[in-house]
Amino acid sequence: MSFLYQKDACSNKSREQGIGGAALYWVRLVGTGSICSFVLAFNSQAQDVPEGAQRIILDLRNGLEWSDNPDLLVDGESRLINRTRLDFSLERRASIDTLTVGLGGDLLLGEDSDDTVENADARLRWDRDVGRSRLGLGLTFESTALDSTSFATGESVDSVDFDTFDGGTRRSSGIVLDGAFGIESPLGASYSLSQTRIRYRDTADPSLLDADQSDLSFSITAAVDRTTTVGLIGSLFRFDEKGAGALDTQSVRLGGELRTEITPALSGRFAVGQQETEQSGAETSSTDGIFVDGELTWIRPNGTAGLVFDSPIEANGRRTTVQIQRELELPRGGFGYSVGLSRAEGLSTRPLFGLNWEYEMPRATFTADLSQTPTTTRDNVETINSVLSLNFNQQLNTRSSLDVLLSLRDADEEGIGASDTRRVGLDLTYRQDLAQDWNLVGQFSTVRIIETGSADRNANTVFLGLEKRFGWN
Repeated sequence: MSFLYQKDACSNKSREQGIGGAALYWVRLVGTGSICSFVLAFNSQAQDVPEGAQRIILDLRNGLEWSDNPDLLVDGESRLINRTRLDFSLERRASIDTLTVGLGGDLLLGEDSDDTVENADARLRWDRDVGRSRLGLGLTFESTALDSTSFATGESVDSVDFDTFDGGTRRSSGIVLDGAFGIESPLGASYSLSQTRIRYRDTADPSLLDADQSDLSFSITAAVDRTTTVGLIGSLFRFDEKGAGALDTQSVRLGGELRTEITPALSGRFAVGQQETEQSGAETSSTDGIFVDGELTWIRPNGTAGLVFDSPIEANGRRTTVQIQRELELPRGGFGYSVGLSRAEGLSTRPLFGLNWEYEMPRATFTADLSQTPTTTRDNVETINSVLSLNFNQQLNTRSSLDVLLSLRDADEEGIGASDTRRVGLDLTYRQDLAQDWNLVGQFSTVRIIETGSADRNANTVFLGLEKRFGWN
């Protein structure tokens, strides 16, 4: 679709044109997505073949998007653009090999923004499975706007930029090699090696530094009998920052692991060993000690119950976390929760909660998820990162549905000078089925950012467009 980048389609000269020129500009703007959609639809129908060993899927969404504060500023300006979202995936299966490819991104066209591609991502994965051994190789790339107001935006709970909502982009690229041999054999092993490159662009937050991350882990296991296995486990983790005030962190652990079936309804995993964590650069420190982690799982008549214990050695000392977990199988879904405590060396004890609830109704579904992760900053400040989502989907009739999503991201610091950050979002999505699997989509999103010591920020976004999934076999 290189025609999208032609001068007539992307030129900003229309800002200086009169009423007739502006009208022509928007005709081109809307027409660009429409032409793209019809071309794809024609090709999809022409290339439809019976199901085989290869599957190609292309998801298309195109429409107009208006936001009163797209950059999440205190006094932001509104913007009207044409947004086209494309997601491509290919899966090819052979007797022992599987190849998957994924590409995606948002194309933005409009008078009030530079013509750019946002939220681009790419994935390539190859796996070989010959029964008792497997090998995999993966490549990934992801570009994420830190101040995104897009619908259902999420972030990893333990990400270093979890509580950053200022302008800028995080770009991460990585490679991973993993495998195993001796699967379901008396003697076996597994391993994983990954390298990730993290780069920030146009950010105002001085704490966000470019970094390179390396992970290596392995496990060698031997079966003692039908119910018990023992193993040797090890890992190496490196996180090297770039720039002023950079810190390089390295953690090495080596130990033993026991997995056993204590009774038919009770199983356990226990690991213990030596761990050393070092920091160098802006600060220098070295901490070592014995790490311990394990879990017990009970099979109950209506689900499972468990106890999880984890006590690793971090850069600021030992952190100990204990959690009780329960999962229930219900007639119309499932319900799970966890309750626990976490304490880092020299800091206070903090409670942790988790929730996973799914409930199915005749024409609707409801899900609720809560996860919390404790972290410690380089200044030895305890932070609990929380993610909460409440989702309700209602099938209005045979051709339309309504989806409601309430999301919360919260970073709660503790201590003198603590800074709390919270992002609250509400997304409403209406879908109407049209001819030949086309959907009319209307969305409304409102986002509010609350930060200690800063003025609150708000953004409201409206999207109206079409979406369709194309498939080829």
